[in-house]
Amino acid sequence: MQPANDDLGVNVGLGYHTNYIWRGINLGQHWIDGSIGGALSLAEGTRLAWDANYGSLAGEQDHINAGAGDLGFQRLQLGAALQKDVGPATLSLGYRYFRNAGDFNTAANMNDGQEVSLGLATALGPINAATSANYDFVNDSWYFDLDLNTNIAVTDSVSVVPFFNVGYGKNINWQFDKALVPLSAGNGLTGWTAISTGLRFPVKLNSRATLTPYIAGNLPLGGPSNLVIPGSTLDTPFKSVLVGGVTLSVRF
Repeated sequence: MQPANDDLGVNVGLGYHTNYIWRGINLGQHWIDGSIGGALSLAEGTRLAWDANYGSLAGEQDHINAGAGDLGFQRLQLGAALQKDVGPATLSLGYRYFRNAGDFNTAANMNDGQEVSLGLATALGPINAATSANYDFVNDSWYFDLDLNTNIAVTDSVSVVPFFNVGYGKNINWQFDKALVPLSAGNGLTGWTAISTGLRFPVKLNSRATLTPYIAGNLPLGGPSNLVIPGSTLDTPFKSVLVGGVTLSVRF
């Protein structure tokens, strides 16, 4: 008799990050987040992936509000995507909702966001490659990215994963009021945002749990590297920074 499959296909995660880097800018220090996600099979080669994530700046150490003291920021993300396997690649069509909250959000005049996205993921030999186009129809901005990584097994339970990510924005405003940063003609900034590259070190604790420390560099490019907050010389959000953290993921 075959044993019953008690795997629900749900992943739960908890993470700590020295800095909250989002699409190339450094929003603050000491980000703690929790997530849950999974996928439902709809037909052969087609599934509905879903996820929810909630994060907060611990210690209220934002990098945006010059002269306003350290302010707290929280963000809720809810996402879903239809994924279709087509030979060697996977195509996706997704939607994501962003709810921005906290004193930082109020002082910085942030908007919530709603995005639709198209994505493609494939393997180029040992390299895993993924790219996506994301349109935020609330803030009227685009974001494109390319992500590359590879898995190098050290032992049966320990791996090293080098990764590289680069982003490009069109009229991007990071969901801030466009008056917050000196963006071209008030429409947003167009150009390369940043390179993020580093190493992850996933460790399988058992058949269901994985602990993943990581270290990475965030290297702003083009326009973001020259931005400052109006009325201030604050440029911390747009400087290169070395970041690190750790996540624990458990499958149920």
